[in-house]
Amino acid sequence: MQRAPAIALAIVVVSVLLSPLGRELFVGDETKYSQVVREMRAGAFAVPTLNGTPFTHKPPLHFWLMASLTYVFGPYSIWPYVLPSLVAFLLLLALMYRAWSPMAAFVVGTCILMWGSAQTARMDVAFAGLLALAALLIFRANGALTVGAGVAAGLAFLFKGPMAPVIVLALFVFESIRRRRKPVARDALALLPMLLLPLLWLVPAIVIGGEAFWREIFYKQTVGRAVNAWVHKSPPWFYLVRAPATLAPWFFMTVAALRCRDEKAKFAMSWMLAVLVPYTLLSSKLDVYMITMLPAVALLVSRFVEGEDKWGKRAAVLTLALFAIVGIAGLVVQPHHIKGEDGALAAMPIVRGLFGVMLIAAIAGIVVTLRGRLLHAAIAVGLVPVLALTYAMTALMPLANEQASTRPLVLALVSQNVDPADVGLYVCPHLWTRGMPPALANARHYDAAELNAAAPSLIVARRKNAHEIDLNGYRKVGELRMIGKWFDVYRRVAGARMGLTQGGTTGGLRRAGTTGGADWPSLNARPVYETRVGATTGLTKRRRSHRPAGGPRSSPVAWAQ
Repeated sequence: MQRAPAIALAIVVVSVLLSPLGRELFVGDETKYSQVVREMRAGAFAVPTLNGTPFTHKPPLHFWLMASLTYVFGPYSIWPYVLPSLVAFLLLLALMYRAWSPMAAFVVGTCILMWGSAQTARMDVAFAGLLALAALLIFRANGALTVGAGVAAGLAFLFKGPMAPVIVLALFVFESIRRRRKPVARDALALLPMLLLPLLWLVPAIVIGGEAFWREIFYKQTVGRAVNAWVHKSPPWFYLVRAPATLAPWFFMTVAALRCRDEKAKFAMSWMLAVLVPYTLLSSKLDVYMITMLPAVALLVSRFVEGEDKWGKRAAVLTLALFAIVGIAGLVVQPHHIKGEDGALAAMPIVRGLFGVMLIAAIAGIVVTLRGRLLHAAIAVGLVPVLALTYAMTALMPLANEQASTRPLVLALVSQNVDPADVGLYVCPHLWTRGMPPALANARHYDAAELNAAAPSLIVARRKNAHEIDLNGYRKVGELRMIGKWFDVYRRVAGARMGLTQGGTTGGLRRAGTTGGADWPSLNARPVYETRVGATTGLTKRRRSHRPAGGPRSSPVAWAQ
């Protein structure tokens, strides 16, 4: 009975270890966190900073871990950034396996939100794992609030913030109501580590950061997000509407599992409410906040699977049928029916292969469901998306790196042969790629007023925001696309070598790679450019050349040290 989930769980573990072998950090939180780590290595340890300003969005424990690992692997290796999440994922699986059941571990490991987050530089998996530990300790104490649960909540606070004690206290309240248990004085002891652990960092940080830091932490990041969020503001029903996506692929099985009434299932429901209710009351809402609820969902579903309920197979067939429909749609829909570059992307055989893998896996899963037990049906539900996404994380990773990382931006900067300290970035993501020239870390992000005053030799600006800055005296010398957005490269004309061009723009030429064989140009490497043609197709055809058509030969790439 337990062997099949254990084997399936081993497949899940292997699957999360594959993507870090070939991927870059992606634009957004990951590249932002890499900059926080660089500044932490430069001395901003107690009070993390971003572009020299205190970074108050998250507490420091996750960044401390990443920064420490960079001294082992280097700041431009992927491993310091993803290892904390990978290790947290493995520890969470071990906790669920030993404390609840192998099936519970399998379900939480195959939740798409959890599986994907385990391969990122975010702190969500560690946060969810520590709160799962706190929940387990409360269950084993028959609803009492233990010191161990307080320690887990305090550490979770240092990973992601004050929602950790809120969730643990909410679970304690819901379980006290369900069990008709009156709180006792001993429960209050758990509040000590829950509060003291965060204060061990927060008090010194406030002393160092001063009143401005305190006001930012308390009023904006805590009270502001709770009452009147300036970002991610959504209505109270947000999480209910988004549940099919956030609980995928276990949404229908979770709905069916609400019929369970054993003790562990009832505890799982209290646990789910302890996450859902506080986050629903918050003004700021994101799908990823529900990752904390997934271990509770896994416990509930695992109890349901053991019961061999007929609704379980129905839920499994419905889920797998939806995956099959997605696979068929991806294969049947013709690329010319999709507008812009997405159509060109969908036409690529390697992309269509993703839908083929999903379709084949879903059909196989339906057969297993109809012929086997509910346990086998549940394993099929979990493995089908994991297999399809593992294909995507491996076969499509080179394409994802070009589309979603800062690699195009780094290549554009390298090709210009400008001292990075004289480069201005405006509304641009923070730079990080494997093996990136360390000197590029000196490229500076500016706001509009600072950029106009500094007048650096080279500016890269998001096209949508370029009108906000003064570009008089600059000439556009290139363009690039990241995460679906266009960015333009401008070079100051007076007294500057034009690098890519002389007396004009690049004519649509973009940097595509090097002929030197390494990730980044050495002093003797020669740049290779990409010529953009066929605008109606959205595709970019490549013409390999060591100089732009009609332009001068490119000089070797050299950096001012």
